[in-house]
Amino acid sequence: MSIVCFCSCSTIFTSSRQHITFTGEEGSKIYDPATNVKIAEIKEDHTTNISLRKSLNDKQLVIKKEGKEPQAVIVESKFNNTTLWNLLFWPGFIIDLATGQMNKYDNTVINLND
Repeated sequence: MSIVCFCSCSTIFTSSRQHITFTGEEGSKIYDPATNVKIAEIKEDHTTNISLRKSLNDKQLVIKKEGKEPQAVIVESKFNNTTLWNLLFWPGFIIDLATGQMNKYDNTVINLND
């Protein structure tokens, strides 16, 4: 019974993390500017995948490559339509809001060569 009470539609149907694919030059490194921690590096196949925790806010990342200026990239967050199922059980909105699963990232493939 507690599982039913503490679950919401987005929590049941979607993950709290979302995979984002980056394409670009080999050796480009992706950093979280809040912590300055390297998240990933683009390898020989010119792609890399990262798993970001969903958030109500857009996520800013910094791309660094030796010999080039750092580049800021915004991963945009938008409303997750799955959340609308919470109309059937309104406390689910509170859970989705608290966990960040009320939103999802819009651009799941980001080309850094633009």
